[in-house]
Amino acid sequence: MNGSAREIYFLKALLNSFAELIGLKVNCSKSMMVPLNSPPDRFDILVNTFGCIKGSLPFTGLPLSLTKPTVADFWPLVNHCERRLAHTTAFFSEAGRLELVSAIFSALPTFAMSTFLLPKTIIRQVDMYRKHCLWRGSDLSSKKPSKVAWEIIRDTKENGGFGVLDLQTQNESLILRNLHKFFNKANIPWVHLLWSYYYSHGSLPMAHVRRGSF
Repeated sequence: MNGSAREIYFLKALLNSFAELIGLKVNCSKSMMVPLNSPPDRFDILVNTFGCIKGSLPFTGLPLSLTKPTVADFWPLVNHCERRLAHTTAFFSEAGRLELVSAIFSALPTFAMSTFLLPKTIIRQVDMYRKHCLWRGSDLSSKKPSKVAWEIIRDTKENGGFGVLDLQTQNESLILRNLHKFFNKANIPWVHLLWSYYYSHGSLPMAHVRRGSF
């Protein structure tokens, strides 16, 4: 959002109104604000207005930084998949493990894929855990061969496949959804920031609020 104390104030008021409706309390101290081209004195005013902690780029979670993310920046996503695999029960049938692959392992990278074009190394690694979950369960040392080619697993059920998402195609599709914003939604802050940073000589003061929990 724009680095404006007025906008920060209304954002906080909106969250407080939502909290009153659902009976919970907003804990602003669990949120983090990250400045983008904001002077230190203005940033202090924004942080105090919202009541959150100060942050800086890069930060953990979605790997946002001022440079292109590297493979290492996405490695926490791979580690998350590995931890999930370790908790996969050996008592699941192959049909149950197929549901896990579709519902959990295919969904874990969705948030990152909606923002970044993931490196092929990361997609191959996530696919490796998806295959392992489907055919071998939680035994990371198992060398049990796959019963069906991965290309068939990722094919649609109408074509005789298993309907498991092709992460590369899914990633590209999620990224393409944002293309129209660069041409039709220039008033959106992050679009305006990119246009001003890459296609003009000036840049605007911005602030990114990473929302915490209630």
